[in-house]
Amino acid sequence: MPDQTPSNAPPGPQEREKLENALARLESSARLLDSQFRIPFTRIRFGLDPLMGLLPGIGDAAGLVLSLYLMVEAVRLGAGTRQVARMAGNVLLEFVIGIVPIVGDLFDFAWKANDRNAALLRRHIEKRLDPPPRRRPWIQYTLIAVFGAMLLFLLVMIWRALFVASGA
Repeated sequence: MPDQTPSNAPPGPQEREKLENALARLESSARLLDSQFRIPFTRIRFGLDPLMGLLPGIGDAAGLVLSLYLMVEAVRLGAGTRQVARMAGNVLLEFVIGIVPIVGDLFDFAWKANDRNAALLRRHIEKRLDPPPRRRPWIQYTLIAVFGAMLLFLLVMIWRALFVASGA
């Protein structure tokens, strides 16, 4: 039997727990790849991805494969085509520029595609966990109708008071 739950209904407790666990796992993976370590006495953070990128050829390919994991998870969690395309753009940019010796390695330290993709995925999951309330236009139409009826009643009463009471 098909599910009759509205598409913007909040997920049940099991689905909520599944989404929260997936998000925690994906953010942990992104942090490990992009921002796990900090250079002491600075705000500069880095992860395994830029370190692997220092290995010519194979390091960038390994980083790409690990970055694709976040994208596969995004698809499994129901991310839309636009969101997955943005994630792919982040990873592709990091990979293409990362191939360039020295410049690419510096770019890998700064761009942090996995952290960006985890943030995109967080926004997607938060929207699923707390969807906007359903619009109920019938309530608005009902209020307009009641207001219109009250206005019509008021006009009739004024008309009666002015013209009927004066004997016109």
